[in-house]
Amino acid sequence: MKLIDKLKTGDVVFTSCSNSQICYHIGIACEDNGKMKMFHNAPDITNSWGGNVCSESWDDFMKGSYVYKVVRTNVTKARIFAIAKMHRREGWHELFFNCEDFILEIITGKRRSNQRDAFQIILLGLAIMFLL
Repeated sequence: MKLIDKLKTGDVVFTSCSNSQICYHIGIACEDNGKMKMFHNAPDITNSWGGNVCSESWDDFMKGSYVYKVVRTNVTKARIFAIAKMHRREGWHELFFNCEDFILEIITGKRRSNQRDAFQIILLGLAIMFLL
């Protein structure tokens, strides 16, 4: 049995990035027309409105990646669809709208990215070390 068969709407899946070992990618499972899909914000996928928010099959979402963890939430299908629709024209951006921003806005109502925060702290530390 595939993991997708065990997922419920609102489950957040953390995967490895297919092109980097120093990051992770996240998506949220949502039933859509009788099939479980993964909604996410990906820089290499452009939807029909020109943005990067998309829904894909499990196999397409997982290409070249592996699962780190799954976190269960109480997010509803209506909430996922509403946020995806609101941002359907918005493009992925590493500083302002990455995969975490999209998923955490669905869950908490606010954009946030732990990865971006960690990278900023590392860069700040390196800048301080360089200046000393």
